[in-house]
Amino acid sequence: MSVPKLLGTALVSLVLLALAESRSKPNRDLQVLFERFHAAIKLDEHDERLKLRTKREILLKALKKRLAVHRLEFESFDQGSYAMRTGVVPKDGNYDIDVGLIFDCSLERFPNPVSLKTLVHDGLAGSNRTVAIRRACVTVTYFRDGVPDYHVDLAVYLRKPDGHLVLGKGRKYSEAEKCEWVLSAPKELTQFILSKFDGEEQAQYRRCIRYLKRWRDENFNAGAPLSIALTVAAALWFEPKRAADETFADLDAILALVKTMQRKFGNNFDLGRLSVPLPGARKIDLMSGLTSGQMSVFKERLDCLKDALSKCYAVDSTADAVRILRSQFGPEFPLSEVV
Repeated sequence: MSVPKLLGTALVSLVLLALAESRSKPNRDLQVLFERFHAAIKLDEHDERLKLRTKREILLKALKKRLAVHRLEFESFDQGSYAMRTGVVPKDGNYDIDVGLIFDCSLERFPNPVSLKTLVHDGLAGSNRTVAIRRACVTVTYFRDGVPDYHVDLAVYLRKPDGHLVLGKGRKYSEAEKCEWVLSAPKELTQFILSKFDGEEQAQYRRCIRYLKRWRDENFNAGAPLSIALTVAAALWFEPKRAADETFADLDAILALVKTMQRKFGNNFDLGRLSVPLPGARKIDLMSGLTSGQMSVFKERLDCLKDALSKCYAVDSTADAVRILRSQFGPEFPLSEVV
């Protein structure tokens, strides 16, 4: 090859390299901001409020003592986002932790789960807290200046002779058909979430779950999808994404996940529904609690999120992308230094 041609080829390579560098720098800047955003909203077993962990232990100790008079014993375990390491700081400041209580007694003793939940309720009663029997758990709430400050949700399980767990559902005044023991596998669900990916890919996966949760908190006052539904959706459909230089690209990852969720909407009736199946033997759709109207709103807002994320690739500056992202994720998404 002649010298002029060599010089021309080298020049083209330099131009392409410069263009690639100019395109990748905003992506690297956004990645830094995404990770700062994650640090601001994340809540896990390492930084859960010490007061909440302490209250949990005090409650469990008191409950064991009070239930001993009924010859009832239980083992406890953490569940929910706390155990899955996907928790986010609550916008309203009402921190919570989910605890499972496993009782080794027969269904014949408590054919109606509300009977056992009532004993748990009475055993948790105290002057500095309120206790309520909810459909899937017993909730203990602590207040500060008349406003809920933090709460502990305790799910009541029985262990069957075959080792499987059943969850007690029903409120104190629920109709008989709504008081039931339902097959459940909370520990297996937690392991399903935790076992997805390894190392830094798992870290990106957890970051994107938290981004979705904060987006939900910012964009829904009512009719929001369950936190566990978004978590399982990510477990089913998330794919790790990296930039050309092999650094992680959270914008690419969250956009890809949102697009996959959009594709999963069915075509029945008008806009269809998004189904998020609970892993395991129970055939449960975690999105079934949304009405048709709520599902339609969810789809519209998911479309808005996709459009906003996509626009970040076309804007001229990181500052412009940040303004778009803050419209979806809220003011905790950090401003870039150039804004």
